Parts: sequence; C-alpha cells; structure tokens
Amino acid sequence: MKAKQTLADLSAVSVSSFKDAAYQSAVNGERSINIARFVVEQCPNFLDDISKEIRAELDAGFALRWQELNPAKTYNAEWIPDADGKSLVTLDYCMSYSQQAFGQMKNENPVQHGVIKSIRDKFNKYRHNKLSELKTAVRKLLNEGKTSTRTQAKMFNDWVTDALDSIKSRAKTAEARNDATASEVKARQAVEAFKKVYFS
Repeated sequence: MKAKQTLADLSAVSVSSFKDAAYQSAVNGERSINIARFVVEQCPNFLDDISKEIRAELDAGFALRWQELNPAKTYNAEWIPDADGKSLVTLDYCMSYSQQAFGQMKNENPVQHGVIKSIRDKFNKYRHNKLSELKTAVRKLLNEGKTSTRTQAKMFNDWVTDALDSIKSRAKTAEARNDATASEVKARQAVEAFKKVYFS
C-alpha cells in the first residue's frame, strides 16, 4: 500500500540523472520568474518598499509552509515534548505574543520562553531567507535584457592611499576605545614613513 503523501513531501525532488536535474532546474527557474512577475505586477516597488498589508500576506504564506515542514508538537505542564501533553504549540501560538508579553515570560516561565523562542527564531530565519530568495528572483526579472557595466578598478596607488588613511582612522578609533595595542601617533608616523618610501 502506497504511503500517503504529506504536504511537506511536496518539495521532495527525485532526480534520476544529470539530464533530469537540468530539466527540473530549468522548470524551477521558470516557476520562480513567473512568481516574481506576479509580485512586480502587484507591487512595482517591491525591492524598495513593501507595504504592511503585503508583508502580512507574505508572512502568512511563509508561516503556512514553515508549519507544514515543522508540524506543531504538544507539551506537558513542564514544557517538555509529550504526545499526551495538553499544550499544542503551533507557530501562530508562538508568534501571537507581543514583545512585552514575551519578555515577561522569560522571568515568569523561562522553560516555556525557551521553547517559544526557539520556534520564533527558526521561523524568523526561514522567513528572512525566503524573502531574500523572492527578492533575488524579482531582481533577476527586472534585470532581464540589461547589460551589466563593470566597475573600473581603482588604480593601485589610489587603493594604497585609501588603505593608509584607513589605518590612521582605525588607530584613532581604537585608541579612543582604550585599546592598549593602538597608538594614533605611531600609526601616523608609520604611514608617513611608508609614503616617503613608496611614493618617492
């Protein structure tokens, strides 16, 4: 009997050869561009300004997929994973706490706080990465047909001058932080000595 496919299994890819890998990669790329095209049509300034309403929809979509990949668990009164526990900890539950309430929980119930923090942190990282991937696809779409202009590299002497200026600036900052290894005077003297030799 064939096992029932779960929602999390939908992203599973079976690759039989390099030819198949190339084909599936091409299809995924086209799908990504089609999604990016919809995003740009609905929000032309997506890369610069995402409204609260659109961000809320994006967060809801990312949350839906994250929860599919990470099914909710039940916990007992001690906040230990327990199949017979009474507390079903979903992503929605974890994200429902305000920053103030979540902060208070750290003192009132540190174990519960740790469980919820772990889930919130993992989802926030997932959401950030997926939004970055979407922006990359949008950027690729918007750059279609454009020719890239290669930035002219600095002349080496200009690079050396900038590097030496940076040394003096960092020495000054480090000395202000009471870094015992830093000396603005010595750094300036060393830079001037280097310039005399190198630029002579």
